[in-house]
Amino acid sequence: MKLKSGSFRDQDSFHKGSGTATIYRGPDGSLLLRLENLDVTNGPDLRIILSDHPDPMSKAAFQDSNYVELDKLKGNIGNQNYPIPADVDVLSYSSVVIYCKPFHVPFSVA
Repeated sequence: MKLKSGSFRDQDSFHKGSGTATIYRGPDGSLLLRLENLDVTNGPDLRIILSDHPDPMSKAAFQDSNYVELDKLKGNIGNQNYPIPADVDVLSYSSVVIYCKPFHVPFSVA
């Protein structure tokens, strides 16, 4: 069952992203984040994060949010799945962020 969905957008003229992020609940209650048609600027140590900020497009907005890091981004192009831990209340998160951990910069937000 689809719970939430959104489209990635460019953070600025250098950090670009497109594709969709969808959170699903499986028949067994498990949660999954699915990225489809992802195409994001490559960078060092990119992470996939759920944030409670509705639009954390700046470094400050992201750092002021509550967030949970799901995993390292598997690749900057293509379809990908990320399990979401059972203790994460996905309804309390508003956005999916592709985030560069070493430089603390959001690359794209859905």
